[in-house]
Amino acid sequence: MFDLKRLFAPLEGASLEGLEIYVVGGAVRDSLLGLTPKDIDFVAVGTTPETFLELGFRQVGQDFPVFLHPENQAEIALARTERKTKKGHKGFVVHADPSVALETDLLRRDFTINAMALSRTGDLVDPYGGEDDLKSRQLRHVSGAFKEDPLRILRGVRFLTQLGRFEFHIAQDTVLLMQAMSQSLRELSVERIIVELDKMLASNHPQLGLRYLNHLGITDALAPALNSIPVQFIGQSIDVRLAEWLLLNRPTIECIEHYGKEFRLTNKRVLFLKAATRLKDLTFEDARVCLDVFAQIGWLRGNPPDRDLDRLLIELDDSRPMTIPVRHWLEIREQLRGVSVEHLIEEGLSGKALSDAIYNERLTVLSTEISAPGTAPGL
Repeated sequence: MFDLKRLFAPLEGASLEGLEIYVVGGAVRDSLLGLTPKDIDFVAVGTTPETFLELGFRQVGQDFPVFLHPENQAEIALARTERKTKKGHKGFVVHADPSVALETDLLRRDFTINAMALSRTGDLVDPYGGEDDLKSRQLRHVSGAFKEDPLRILRGVRFLTQLGRFEFHIAQDTVLLMQAMSQSLRELSVERIIVELDKMLASNHPQLGLRYLNHLGITDALAPALNSIPVQFIGQSIDVRLAEWLLLNRPTIECIEHYGKEFRLTNKRVLFLKAATRLKDLTFEDARVCLDVFAQIGWLRGNPPDRDLDRLLIELDDSRPMTIPVRHWLEIREQLRGVSVEHLIEEGLSGKALSDAIYNERLTVLSTEISAPGTAPGL
């Protein structure tokens, strides 16, 4: 069940004999599930910072003592307690000293399946029923202190997506607590919310998490225009999955701009979402509308097209086909960008007259493609 040699290998190379050190949290959980832990966290009980400093460890962390192994930089934290002092994810005062018991340290954790520890001799420390909750596939909060950190709501929903193949659910008493806490998510920084959402979208089962966001009232609290959830995500990249979710809700450009500002999305992400929204239902019905969309996306400017944007649009189209294939729009774009201006300049055109002439030539090319596909010059 537990590969003790692998789990405690990061401690090798330091003289830690006699110290009470445990593997805690996700590494214990994943080992019990038969998964290979990606990250291994250690907690030391009954010792002091001076002990680690004398062993050559380096202390880091502003909020509580964490010590880096002198050879491999593995982290060991001291057992600690936390006390809520103000709103937000970081509004805690931390207390760490030799008197803090392991069970007390585990009590401050979010879910029982993350509140287990493993000794170097292979003994499982499970004071809050985490192993039973693993077997019953449920997320259950450890204590009432859960409500002090609204980020734990999003972490819980993310666990559902990351452990999707095990079909976990959230215990009913924890659901009720999360629902009561949903409005407190606004205490979190928008950057932290987006980090958790991106991790959710990057998982193998993002739809499970998004459905729980609805069930818990989180979508209404944070993004009420995005209540419709895809039955299944097809795209692989985070940005494309975000677009799949947004497009299902048929957002306006103003809606995307609003969420872009509210959640401080990158310009690249906003540009992609707006381009996808404009292209999704675009047809050949009106050549002028097509040209306007091309201009709004920025495809007809002098600078070279953004190939990363092209790649995302193609991936999205492969996932959720648009009315006109994106690859065809890209072919037309290249032809329109190839419209020569030299002869117009030679004719003495400049300023608005030159811009109008370029527009009309592009309109002719596009109109020809609409009326007789494949016959426009170069198409």
